[in-house]
Amino acid sequence: MMNGGAAETPRTFVKEVKRIVIKVGTAVVTRGDGRLALGRLGALCEQIKELNYQHYEVIVVTSGAVGLGRQRLKYRQLVNSSFADLQKPQDGLDGKACAAVGQNCIMALYDTLFSQLDVTSAQLLVTDSDFRDKEFRKQLKHTIESLMSLRVVPIINENDAVSTRRAPYEDSSGIFWDNDSLAALLALELNADLLVLLSDVEGLYSGPPSDPESKLIRTYIERVHLGGITFGDKSRLGRGGMTAKVKAAVMAAKAGVPVIITSGFDPESILKVLQGDDVGTLFHRDAHLWVKTKKQVLETWRLQQGNVLEGCRHYLQKIGKRFCWT
Repeated sequence: MMNGGAAETPRTFVKEVKRIVIKVGTAVVTRGDGRLALGRLGALCEQIKELNYQHYEVIVVTSGAVGLGRQRLKYRQLVNSSFADLQKPQDGLDGKACAAVGQNCIMALYDTLFSQLDVTSAQLLVTDSDFRDKEFRKQLKHTIESLMSLRVVPIINENDAVSTRRAPYEDSSGIFWDNDSLAALLALELNADLLVLLSDVEGLYSGPPSDPESKLIRTYIERVHLGGITFGDKSRLGRGGMTAKVKAAVMAAKAGVPVIITSGFDPESILKVLQGDDVGTLFHRDAHLWVKTKKQVLETWRLQQGNVLEGCRHYLQKIGKRFCWT
């Protein structure tokens, strides 16, 4: 984790990044109909392969198991239904059963994609209650460190199939409440240099992204933006949404881990982040030092203009003396 002073520019710090946590949202992993977004997931794995090749330490936190499991079980339910059954209201599927089925689906796909790229991945499932045990935290960190030393990509998810938590998930007793906050917690536990939260939009907007008046916020400044943002709906399939991402990002950034929320639909989004491109929305504990108030900007502009005018006057006086007629 970097504990130095403010960077020269908001994205300069990425040059020092070695360990990165990448959180993949449900809306990135799946399409609108709930099926896997194979192209996006393939592009993600290709980027991770490139980072692995460049000796970055990459930890992935993935969502999507519940949605994939529900889609698989619904299809099975439909295939095994008689015509008479289809006339009756269909019972809702148990979310924990969906999680158990979906976890198998999503890890099988990660394993297939990574194996085609000569990358080895590993699965770790955790629950909120696990993190109450100091020995568990210590062992989890040791296991992940060991995997990364072997250049294996750890893929982590909340074990919803056996989690004892009930909705509403976010409460004062919870250590994490969704995969965004889990990713932030892991970034802190593992001393990561950067947390990237992949979403279905380019970053944090001043209002709902569908509103043409909404503007993309490149750098989040709490004293400037807190209370001035109108959030849209939560994720179409996941538990959170942009509100959850911002809360997790603020928590991690205040503790010293920079966070960037960016689009998981861009096939090179993570590579662009690590190149220092101005993509997504940056959360950084020193961000307030990079943004001047309007008064400071005006004062700087007046000083610059004054210096230019003064320079012009000196130049004209010098020229005038040289060509002065007597």
